Amino acid sequence: MLRPRLFALPSILSLALLASAVASGCSAAPRRTTLNYSDRARREYEQAMTLFDAGEWTDAQESMNRVKREFGVSRWGWLAELRLADIDFRTEKYPEAVSSFRSWIRYHPTQPEVTYARFMIAKSHFMQIPQDWLLVPSAWERDLGTALDAQDSLRAFLRDNGQSEYGAEARRLLQQTRAVLARGEIHVAEFYLARGQHEAAVARLRTVLESFSGSGLEAQALLKIGEVYLSQGRSREAREAFESLIENFAESEYVPSARRYLAHIRRS
Repeated sequence: MLRPRLFALPSILSLALLASAVASGCSAAPRRTTLNYSDRARREYEQAMTLFDAGEWTDAQESMNRVKREFGVSRWGWLAELRLADIDFRTEKYPEAVSSFRSWIRYHPTQPEVTYARFMIAKSHFMQIPQDWLLVPSAWERDLGTALDAQDSLRAFLRDNGQSEYGAEARRLLQQTRAVLARGEIHVAEFYLARGQHEAAVARLRTVLESFSGSGLEAQALLKIGEVYLSQGRSREAREAFESLIENFAESEYVPSARRYLAHIRRS
């Protein structure tokens, strides 16, 4: 009766060891799977980035979409989604880029790339500004809506992220945007002047000074304001415009003309 008991002990011990090994293996399996998931996500993203860096936009878009779809809960999936917005921008689909970057910010508001995404929204607005300036006034009014959107977006970005690594470029783009808007106002002012509508012309030129400071066209606007007033015999207002030009924009190419006009006023 003792012999069966001698064989039972090893059997029970073997079962215990086997159960322990199985339990240990089961507890380790999720950890190994998680590491594989992250490694695969990173590898797939890096392969997609190779296509992205090479400018292979169609293939890069397909690869990034796959990373986003298969690894969407990983950081690599989030970055792939951001790169898809970049592809919209790189392929000049600027309205789509604005929508894509906004969507990315909405779903990933705490990620460090949010500042970049906000800058790209502003830059996408800037890239939609028309490049042909030889337009009639009605077309200026219609097309400059994109420049106004760019100005608003760039100003908002600089207000919140002006000290970021994108601040310098944003300021440069804002200056260019304001130059576009100021040039539009000057163009319309010339349209009014050609039709003898002097007050309407001056109102447009003052908009350059009051709304689009930093455009680089303030001196030109002041010179034209002075010329309009001088043509109307309003010497005091003309003198104020020319003196303001010389005082505030001493390096401008329009300073010599302003000095000549002032000399003329003094002789009169």
